[in-house]
Amino acid sequence: MTSALKNNRKTWFNPWLFFEEQMTAGIELLGQVVTMWITAMKYIIRRDFDAKETWRQCYMIGVRSFVVVAITALFTGFAMSLQISRELVLFGADTAIGGVVSLALVREIGPITAGVMVAGRVGSSVAAELATMVITEQIDALKVMRVDPVKFLVVPRYIAGLTMTLVLSVYAMAIGLLAGIYIANIAANLPAATFLDSVKQTLLDRDFVTHFIKSEINATIIIMFSCAIGLHTRGGAEDVGIATTRTVVWTMTLIFVFNYIVTSLTYAPR
Repeated sequence: MTSALKNNRKTWFNPWLFFEEQMTAGIELLGQVVTMWITAMKYIIRRDFDAKETWRQCYMIGVRSFVVVAITALFTGFAMSLQISRELVLFGADTAIGGVVSLALVREIGPITAGVMVAGRVGSSVAAELATMVITEQIDALKVMRVDPVKFLVVPRYIAGLTMTLVLSVYAMAIGLLAGIYIANIAANLPAATFLDSVKQTLLDRDFVTHFIKSEINATIIIMFSCAIGLHTRGGAEDVGIATTRTVVWTMTLIFVFNYIVTSLTYAPR
């Protein structure tokens, strides 16, 4: 009876212990990600990777994400343009609709939309795939054959992620802009020519640079964290699900964190 009570007490929630465990796991994961990124960059600089596998990953990451990114960007553009159009019309600033919408799309909505969709669709898939390979001892088989899992599995995905996340971000930006033109014309009776003229007057080269930086950071976060979590998973089928959930939480959280950091560092008065 006494031992049962003791065991019961051990299961009580200890917030300090929980915080310590989460901090330790987070720091360990960050160390794994940094180590993996350095190793991957060495292979990329030496051009020591499988080009055929890289092309296959470009298809898996990029081409198969086109539809979901298009739908998300389209309705995001619809909602944002509708809200902005109605507010600016009230203030008599309808000619500024194009500039405001395009600025939000280029600097924020495009990279975030593509990043979140890739994190949800690709990051979770990569983590589950690699975790399954670890549990079924396929990674051990690669090591026995003296094949580096980072070179064989991570590098092609990372190169494909850097390439296709940028393409998807530009794609999302373009879809959102078209949606903005359409809604501005309906909600504010604003001609497309006036909308585009406002875009030209508002956007600067540094806005596109910010867009590209965010896209590449998002790709690095998604691929590196999903691969690190997948390759360091231990246990059984339940742990694959945990790894997948952990990947989505980490990648999506860091996408928004770094989005703010880049925005704050690149912001300058116009």
